[in-house]
Amino acid sequence: MTRSGGFTIVELLAVMVVIGVLAAIGIPRMLSGNDSAALVHGDRVVSALRLAQKNAVARRRLVCVSASATALTLRVATEPTSQACNAAIEGIGDGDFRSSSDAVGNGGLAGAGKTLFFQPDGTISLDGAGATLVSGKVTILADGDTRRTISIEGSTGYVE
Repeated sequence: MTRSGGFTIVELLAVMVVIGVLAAIGIPRMLSGNDSAALVHGDRVVSALRLAQKNAVARRRLVCVSASATALTLRVATEPTSQACNAAIEGIGDGDFRSSSDAVGNGGLAGAGKTLFFQPDGTISLDGAGATLVSGKVTILADGDTRRTISIEGSTGYVE
């Protein structure tokens, strides 16, 4: 008796299991592009906030972080006593802390139109004078849902 060409039921089942596992893991990862963009943007936001604080302390000047819907912009005061930030920080561009996707943005303390003021003493406030210290969260949104939460404690300068 000759054996005809084909696959056994065990081989077919093994292939179906492998395809099922790949589909269960691979397809959700391919469809969630904004989740990856949100993680990257969250890291950029943390970097921007920490960079602002380090610049404020190192330069002994006020550093302002202004938020739009999808980006953060850093500015520094030109005078030590100034309560307004009017100069770009050398080496930092306006697009350096922008989300790669319009569906990923900022919320909470860094929501659109809000500004955080990093004082020369390392504290973080909601005003240039440093009278109202920040205590709260920055949220990273993707498709309107919170994907990451970053804590800020203005009295200590803690960001994470």
